[in-house]
Amino acid sequence: MNALTPLLPALHTLEPLGLPSESFKTWFASANPEQAARLAQHLEAEFRALTGAYADSVDHAYLRSDAFRANVVQAVRAAEVAESEAKLRFIARALAGCLLNFPPPALDKFQTLRIIGELSDRETHVFVGLFDLLDPIEPFEDRIPVGTTATVAGLSRQEFAAALLGLGQLGVLAREGESWKLTALARQVAALCRIGGELD
Repeated sequence: MNALTPLLPALHTLEPLGLPSESFKTWFASANPEQAARLAQHLEAEFRALTGAYADSVDHAYLRSDAFRANVVQAVRAAEVAESEAKLRFIARALAGCLLNFPPPALDKFQTLRIIGELSDRETHVFVGLFDLLDPIEPFEDRIPVGTTATVAGLSRQEFAAALLGLGQLGVLAREGESWKLTALARQVAALCRIGGELD
C-alpha cells in the first residue's frame, strides 16, 4: 500500500496555492500507512492554516517542485518512528513551513526535516522549550548556561540535561565554554516550525 494515500486529502488543500492535483496522485512512499494517516490529520490542519494566514508567503515554485515531493516522502518516513501525537504535529508543522518563502540565507529543507525526524519526543519538547529560556532582552544571543537549574515542564533537571546532550549530538546545540548555544541548524528548525518568533 502507498503510505502517501492517507495524505491525499491534505495535499488537495494545497491546490488553491498552485499544487497541481494530477502531480501528487503518482507520488509513492513505502512506510507505515497507519502513522501516515495520523500525520495526515495534522498536515491538513497545517496546510489549511497556510492557505489563510500565510497564503502570501507561499513559495509556489517549491510547491510544484520535485523537492516538495521528496520532502513529503521524508516527512512520512519521519512519522513512521514518531513516538507521540506531539511529534507528529511537529513534523507536520515543519513540512508546512517548507512551503514558505524565507529571507536569505536559504534554508536546507531536506537537512532540517532529517534532523527533525531524528529528534526524540523528549528532545523535541526540550528544543521548543529552549526558546522560552533564552534571555528575553537578547533572545538571539541563543545561549543558556550549561549548569542551569532551569528545565521545561514535566522534566526533571537530569532529564533536561540528557536531552541537551542529545540535541548537541544532533548538531542543534553546541557547547561553547560554560553555555549551550543554538546552532544555525537550530535556527533552521525554528524557522520551519515557526517557533521562537520565526514568522509568527
